[in-house]
Amino acid sequence: MLLSLAMLSWGLSWTNGKILGGYGNVNTIIVWRFFFASLFFFPYLVYTRRALLPNRKSIYHILINSVLIIAYNIFYFAGTKIGYAGSGGVLVTTFNPILTTIIMSFFCLKKISINEKFGLAFGILGGAIIIQIWRDNSLFQSGNIYFLLASLSWALVTINTYISRNKINFTTYSFWSFLFGFIFYLPIALEKNIFIIFDYDYIFWINFLIISFGAMAFGQSVYFNATAILGAKRASSFILMVPISAMIFSILILDEPIIGTTIFGGSLGIYAIYLINK
Repeated sequence: MLLSLAMLSWGLSWTNGKILGGYGNVNTIIVWRFFFASLFFFPYLVYTRRALLPNRKSIYHILINSVLIIAYNIFYFAGTKIGYAGSGGVLVTTFNPILTTIIMSFFCLKKISINEKFGLAFGILGGAIIIQIWRDNSLFQSGNIYFLLASLSWALVTINTYISRNKINFTTYSFWSFLFGFIFYLPIALEKNIFIIFDYDYIFWINFLIISFGAMAFGQSVYFNATAILGAKRASSFILMVPISAMIFSILILDEPIIGTTIFGGSLGIYAIYLINK
């Protein structure tokens, strides 16, 4: 149930990100997003008396996770700024389990079955259709290259979280991942006035709080925990909900067009994830 709600918050986040990108400097939004997400976890850690400090075995994974989440946010906002939020949500989330499976098999973390091989083929075909690979410079149009890099970043987040599952509890892992993300990204964000967000209107704050507390804090922490319990590949399968909800939210809220290639390619991607997890 919680994982399903988390995936719906991710679907909505693509619309939120598109709206927030219209307010100007995304570096300011990214750094505050990390700050508020980490702030979400601190009282919970204190209240539950869970280990606040990470152990030596986990610090390496936390630092890697922070860098990867920073990369994801950069590509995410770059893609939504110039591309369709719905298409981005479909492309990133259908490609994530596919890239996760490919990378895990490459490093001998997972042996690919026949079903998974067919799933990978359908997934790659679906991704090619979504970005309309037959068009000139298709990778560099409509934010496609950023969406693909965001998907790769999140696949690596998934694998890193799975590897660290027995070294640290997910709440402490999430708190320090977001806090280090804030610390690492702050020097970049300080090139501009980061306090300008407090001058923005209520529409900004509604979308910002949803994307920070809903998608990032709640959504990602639930996903981290599910990855540790269910495994990287199985947790990725729940992302099936994201492309559908991302498309629906973008149409209803942003009035984005219904793109046939996105629907067809996304359907192939969803079928691919089904085969991978069959």
